[in-house]
This record gives sequence, C-alpha cells and structure tokens, in this order.
Amino acid sequence: MKPVILRASLVVLATLFVCVALPSFGEDYLVIKKRDGEIQRVPLKFAPDDIESLKVETGPPRGKAPATPGVERAEPQPGRGVEDEAPPREPRRRMEQDDAAPAPSEPMIPMREPGPAAPFVTRPDAEGPRARDADQRRPAAPSGPRKSLTRAPAPTPPADATGIGTFTVNVYKLPESVRALPDFSAFRPIDVITADQINLHPGGVGGHPAGLPEDTKGLGMRFIGVFQVSGEGIFQWRVNAKDGVRLHVDDKTIIEIDGVHPATVKTGHIHLAEGVHVIVLDSFNSSGPPVLQLFVTPPLGSEEVFSIRKGLAGWKEPSKPYDVLWGQVYFVPKGKYPGGPDLSKTSPIGRLIAPELRISDGQGLAGLPGRKDMVAVRYEGYFNVQGAGIFAFRLVADDYANLTIGKDEIVRIVGGTKASPEGRLGWAFLQEGSYPIAVNYFHPTGDPRLELFVTQPKQQEQVFSPSQPLVGYASDSGKVSQIPCFAYFLKSGTNKVPNFNQMTPSGMFFVDAIDFPIDRGAREFPGVPRREDWLGLRFYVKFSLSDEEKGTYKFRLVAEDGARLIVGKNLVINAEGFQRRQEKTGTVNLEPGAHEMFVDYYQSTGPNGIQLFITPPGGEEKIFAFQ
Repeated sequence: MKPVILRASLVVLATLFVCVALPSFGEDYLVIKKRDGEIQRVPLKFAPDDIESLKVETGPPRGKAPATPGVERAEPQPGRGVEDEAPPREPRRRMEQDDAAPAPSEPMIPMREPGPAAPFVTRPDAEGPRARDADQRRPAAPSGPRKSLTRAPAPTPPADATGIGTFTVNVYKLPESVRALPDFSAFRPIDVITADQINLHPGGVGGHPAGLPEDTKGLGMRFIGVFQVSGEGIFQWRVNAKDGVRLHVDDKTIIEIDGVHPATVKTGHIHLAEGVHVIVLDSFNSSGPPVLQLFVTPPLGSEEVFSIRKGLAGWKEPSKPYDVLWGQVYFVPKGKYPGGPDLSKTSPIGRLIAPELRISDGQGLAGLPGRKDMVAVRYEGYFNVQGAGIFAFRLVADDYANLTIGKDEIVRIVGGTKASPEGRLGWAFLQEGSYPIAVNYFHPTGDPRLELFVTQPKQQEQVFSPSQPLVGYASDSGKVSQIPCFAYFLKSGTNKVPNFNQMTPSGMFFVDAIDFPIDRGAREFPGVPRREDWLGLRFYVKFSLSDEEKGTYKFRLVAEDGARLIVGKNLVINAEGFQRRQEKTGTVNLEPGAHEMFVDYYQSTGPNGIQLFITPPGGEEKIFAFQ
C-alpha cells in the first residue's frame, strides 16, 4: 500500500511541477482535485507567480437568471438566518471549513444562549391551533355574559433575549424597472438599520423606520424580527401599502399584495400560541413617497400599530378548562349553505373560548377580531347533571346551527330564524353524570347571533353555561309517595291516545298527584319544561290493598284532549277526544293484594289538563294521590 501512495504523490508533485514551476515548458494550469477524486485543470491567463491568494466566490444558483446588471449579488450567509424561515430561499453551496467565509449579505438575529428558555420559533400546527386534543386546552376564563375571554398580561421579553423585540431592516436599491417583489436573497443591502414599528406614510409624524435614504425611488426593504406572545388567540393583521408587500408570520404567508399600485389595505388572520414567533415583511417602492404600515388587532382589544418590542397579548388559560366552551373557527368560502357547511373539508383558522353562548349585541364573535362574514364555529365542551329529568334547550341563530349532546342531535336551525326570532326548542332526558356538548354555527353575513338557553325541571329558563351543573329530580324521587310519569313526544296531527306500549318514552318525571286542572293557567307540566303541544303522558301506579280496603272503587277522569284509565287488565274509562274537554266515570271491584294502574293522556294544541278523582268504598271523592 505504501508504494502505491508514494507513486500517487509523486504523480501529483510532478504535475504541479510541470504546470506551475516550469511555465516555459507549456501552458499553465490550476489543478483542482474534487472530493470524488476527479481532477479538473483550469488554464491560467497569467503567470503562477502573480497569484497572491485563492478564494471561492459563490455565483447565482444553477438554472437561475443572473442578477440585474449594476446590482451586486449578495454573498452567502453562514450559519442560521431568520429569513430562512420565510420566504423560502434558493439552496446554497456547502462551504468547507477551510473556505474563506464571505461577508454576510444580511445581518442575522443573534441566537440565544443555550438553556431552559423557550424554543426559537413556536407556532400552531399545520392543521390550525395547537389544541385538537381536549387535554391541550389553553383558553381564558371569563366573567360576565359578553366577557367570554380574558386578556393575558402584556409580554415582558427576558433580559437575555438578545435580538427579540427589534426589527432588523435590510435596505436595498432596486432597478428602476422593478414591478414586482424581487428575491431579496439575490441583492446586497446598501444599509442595515433597526426599527420597532412599520409605519411609513406621507404626512406622518416620525416615520418608522428612521434613517432611510432620501431617494426612495426603487427602495426595497426586508423587515426581519422575533417577537413574544403572552397567552394565545387569533390575531388580525392589516397592511396598508403602496406597491408590493408580503407578510410572513412563522412559516405562513398572511398577506400578499404584489405589483405597482396605490395605497391598498388588506387583512389576514393567524392563531398564535404563547411563546416566540418570527415575522418577515418584504416590500418595495417603485417611485414617490413610500406608504407602508403594519397594524394588528389582538383577540381582545382594539387595533394598533404593531410594536415588535411590545409583543402581543392574547387570552390567558382558564383556571378550569371544562368550565368553558372551546370554539374551532373556520373561514368558509363564499357560497350558499342552507344545510350548513361541511367543516370536515376545511381546516380551522384558530380557536377561541366562551363561558356561554350569547352573541347578539352586534359586536361580532368574541376572540375573532375583524371578521364577521362567512365564518363557522364549532363549540365543544362538557357539563354535569345532578339527578335526572327532561331538560329543554332553546337555540337561537341567525342562519344555521345545531345542538348535539352526546351522539344525539337535540335541535337544528336551517336557513335562519327570521320567522321565529325566539329560535327553536329541543328536549333531552339526562340522568346523573357528565355529557359532551357541541354547537355548530355558520354565519354568512351581517351581525352574528347565537344564543343557547336551558330550562331545568321545576326551574325558569337561563343561559346555558358548562360551569353550572343542571339539576333534575333527586335520585330518591318517587320511592315513597310520588307517582312516576313517562313523557312521549307525539307527531303533529295525532288525534287520539296512542298505544304507549309500542313507543319509547322521551323521558320521565314524578308527581304527587294526578291533578292538572284545565283552567290552572299554565300549559306546561312540571316535568316537561317548555313542551305544551303534541305531548303524551303515562302515569303508572302500583299499590296494595288490605282486607279492610277491598271493594268497589269509583273513578272520574277529566281531560283535554283525551285520556283513558286502565286498572290491571281492565279498561275502566275511555275518554277519547280531540281538542275538547272530556269527563267520564267508571267503577272497578278490587280484591286484597297488589294492583297496578295506568292513566294515559295525550294533548294536541290549545288548552290542556288531566285530573283523576277516586271514591273508595263508603268514602268521599278526592284527587287521586299517594298518602
């Protein structure tokens, strides 16, 4: 092996001797040996003695048009640069450690010292906001019906965060023929300055950034910076620019207005998580005074000129994540969606939270600044139920909405509620435990309206809030002295007492007596809130008689619309009717022992009521009740 290496070395030395040391014997060459072993010989147009040093300079990437004449190509930037985050740049040649490093074309934002600090860039995932998992919720606990979000404290950059909170502004002189945003990586900046804001406009006081050249014709600027976000949320960005501008936050293009044009305004939204984020803004000015302004509106608060030093504040994490509703926000393409948009075909733009749903004051969706039209939100959460009972939910929406509890759709609104501004009612029989709830809402245009109310058994209607447990009948109800009643929701047009043996009850409740007079005033029954029409009830009684209590019993049934009494297997009273008052009597002989009794009732529309009277052997008539 050693003789082979020795012979190879002698060949290389001989070649160098011929090409360099003996120029009088022939043409001179520079011999370059590549990594793969290939040798390339470059002819020299001058004597080797004239060479002072060797240096490799990077030209335009292969396949790329050469730089504009008169504008020097930017040198490759060693190390990590923020502009590599966005927009993408052309790949650069890998440098050897022995290569001479050229001067950087753009200054880099200094890296932070290693330690337990936050990562350099923190952003939501590609699908939207970070929390698809219920365990990763990070919203804000509110206080009050419309204060659905709580703003996080303003961020304070750490003392060691060198480079955070400052725009590095690369200033370029572009050719007069520029009509679109160039690739600034192909140009060398003529100056590098710093700024806190982007606020250039004619007649403005103290334009930002300061220190720009007096001649702004063909002016190009690239703003690069890192800022902090306290809390999280959806932020609206607004750019006012003359000529081309492009805004990147993290790896997303938020706003782009290219070409030569008068001052134009455009907005964009992005959900930002708590932490550190990168911002890059490219712009050019063809002629005349430049106009370039960058504004931001946080989830809570009003619009302001973006200050990279100040950073941004969203809403803070609630102390009890299960006490709020979490909303995934979708921007829906323009069109008509009478049955609601299919949210599975689009990705959420971000998320927000609400302690309750009561959006009706014309101020838009709390937590979504600057956007009202063609917006869909899917609210999700959990709530608890104590006891059991039938609960009435009232949903109000301006266009499309539906309410789902568990896997059951409770109420749906299609095409708006213009004919019924009170919304629509739905009922759910809930037993003690925890339930998932979801509200899908779509708002096409105008002022959004979305409200959700609940009526509990024996209580008045109230705004639904997942932080407040719903209370039904206690678990020991009906065990001693109450009569269970099963409720059935009937189809419109039912004109007689149905066969409840072939139906599944919608829920149940308990009563002390079968005593609901037709003239009682209220049309509701205590265990079926807000349900007045097309309702069926079955009262079930199981009792025992002693030897002293046997005999003939008389019953009187008063009902509107219809009812019947069944004792054992005997039909004692059949008071069929439709929208009229019925009163009938019947008798039955009861022996000592156990007995069961059913009172079936149905109500169509209009006045309603059901009463059962009993006269025991040798006694007086009274309302039927357990005593």
